[in-house]
Amino acid sequence: MTEIPPHGLFRRWPLMGVAPDDSEDLRLKKAVMTITSTSIAFLAIFWGSFYIYNGYPFSGAIPLTYSVVSFSSTLHFFKTRHFAFFCFSQQLLILLLPYFLMWSLGGFANGSVVMIWAIFAPLAALFFIDLKAATRWMLAFLALLILSALFDQTFAAHARPMPAGLNTFYFLLNLGCGFILIAIMLYYFVKDRESAYTKLQQSETHIRELMLTDPLTDVANRRHLDSRMVMELSRQMRYGPPLSVILTDIDWFKRVNDTYGHAVGDTVLKAFADHLRDSLRVSDFVARYGGEEFVLLLPNTTIEDATALAERIRETTKQILFEQPELCMTASFGVTAARPGETMTEVLSRADEAMYQSKSHGRDQVSVLME
Repeated sequence: MTEIPPHGLFRRWPLMGVAPDDSEDLRLKKAVMTITSTSIAFLAIFWGSFYIYNGYPFSGAIPLTYSVVSFSSTLHFFKTRHFAFFCFSQQLLILLLPYFLMWSLGGFANGSVVMIWAIFAPLAALFFIDLKAATRWMLAFLALLILSALFDQTFAAHARPMPAGLNTFYFLLNLGCGFILIAIMLYYFVKDRESAYTKLQQSETHIRELMLTDPLTDVANRRHLDSRMVMELSRQMRYGPPLSVILTDIDWFKRVNDTYGHAVGDTVLKAFADHLRDSLRVSDFVARYGGEEFVLLLPNTTIEDATALAERIRETTKQILFEQPELCMTASFGVTAARPGETMTEVLSRADEAMYQSKSHGRDQVSVLME
């Protein structure tokens, strides 16, 4: 489906560097970087104009120059969609701008508050790249800070002192706007991390389901059966509720494969697995044991109820219809009940013996074995 771009330059601007095949995460990062850099560039125009108006033309030229270079970098990004270069150029600009501005104003006495903007460089690296890159940008920030401290007296001697009221106004303006943009970036950073964590959880859940599910029949596999049966046997040992087990096998399944082919054989397996699943309660459990064999675990179910369920499934199995009118499926069942303290191997072995009694007595039968 073709994505309809939003109307209006203001709404389209953050997405103009986004490519159609970008991931959701990359789209978010490109949009946030575009919004942040554009916001700072517009603020720099205001700052530069205000400095010039108040008699600081050289200091005012610095943010105005920054705006021109920043917009040029943004337009270059829109044209090339080279996001790595866009990030680097914007981080370098926002790191150098506050220092150049502070030096032109006479050092820390007049311009220390503009340093809040330099924090955007390591913050952006943390959000858009990684912790290692953020560390490098932070080291660059600290190096320039030390350099500023070493030459602070030199800068102060060549600059005109700023009136106290104007200095206070700049302090509040820089602090307010800086913290607002930092808060916006942190908001999207947290949002991005939460989104990544959610996707990771979903991926882990999906992988876990794949590990525990039979890919053909979409019921539990042998690995899942082993863990579930150990849990049910432990529960029976602790609390004492009955646990019945049914082992069932499709009759003459090899004939189905030989006569109709393996594709039809797969269809028969899927249909039987679906039928077993639909015949059980929410608390019951079905797994493919191997080949055409399936195991049903029935917690809180007596041997009599389990036998009755096996009989119902046996009867209704013959009613399953296939594209081949002459194809009729039957199944044999072995029913047993777990005794407290028994192992999984002991219970399944007895169910298997009961099921083979059904096979030996003509198939399409239910056999019960307790000893």
